[in-house]
Amino acid sequence: MSDDSSLKLLLLILRGESPPASLDEAAWMDLIATACRQTVAGLLYKAAENFPESCGFSERSLFTLMTEVNKIVNRNLKLSEVEKEVLGILRSGGLQPLVMKGSTCAARYPSPELRTGGDIDIYVPEIDFPRAVEALRAYGIESSPKPDSSVDFTLRGCEVELHRRYFDLHLPQSQLPPVGTPEAELLMLSSHILKHACGVGVGLRQIIDFSLAYKAYPGDYQELHKLFDRCGLSRWDALLLSFVKDYIDPSVEVPKAVDPGALFRIVARGGNFGHFQSKRIESISDKSPLKRKFQTASLFLGRLPFSFRYAPREILPLLSQLFRGNLH
Repeated sequence: MSDDSSLKLLLLILRGESPPASLDEAAWMDLIATACRQTVAGLLYKAAENFPESCGFSERSLFTLMTEVNKIVNRNLKLSEVEKEVLGILRSGGLQPLVMKGSTCAARYPSPELRTGGDIDIYVPEIDFPRAVEALRAYGIESSPKPDSSVDFTLRGCEVELHRRYFDLHLPQSQLPPVGTPEAELLMLSSHILKHACGVGVGLRQIIDFSLAYKAYPGDYQELHKLFDRCGLSRWDALLLSFVKDYIDPSVEVPKAVDPGALFRIVARGGNFGHFQSKRIESISDKSPLKRKFQTASLFLGRLPFSFRYAPREILPLLSQLFRGNLH
């Protein structure tokens, strides 16, 4: 199957539709590979509980999927332990850290342990950031600066990123909602997807995270969309929600439906954070730091038509930040 066909079939199955009886073992293995590339293998495993016997889902396919899910569950247990440890270190220093994405998003899944975990992202306000870095150093953890002004470190085999900025947006604080509110989380999740869609790529899991948070939003959706409009994201808001409605949750109300094909193609081609598109694979495998930076920059430049269409206010500051950070 092509990338597009495989992703479309996966999305139908995750929405609860029965898989076609015509699938052979090779097609199932391809579908499982797609779920792994999109980091939603746990969701496919959950859906498999309701597969009819006629669908051709073989023991080999089930074993392959179970092996992947076992890795996900074990990884999540480790991430949970490290997250608690890091939060404890920061809180003992009188700080009030906030988990971004990760376990907060997983809590909305029907089976949180089946959401594929990645890095641990933690937010500490700019004013407290030096104290946070010092608290980690006192504990014996040395962090490294990243181009986006965050710092990262590895603890017990888990990557942790400490962020001084909650939003991937270049706007005055007065235009942004207070951190810790549902509006802030949705804007953070949406802008995070946007940043990666404009650059290296983004996968299905991040959009499902947003979809579940959006579905659980307790406020006024009209006011929420006005917030996105004030932030210059009305076109992006329409594209992301149209993708959610067409491929993930048909019950979602979309103020202005558009063709979600532009975002679908980015998701299908690159998978999780674009790791599976050719330029990204070359960038990751190449041992030259300079070449990796040029490959990353070329991906951003190649997406400029998409970026100027859906995030005209954000793309120039984003590119400036990228080049300044990498040059530094």
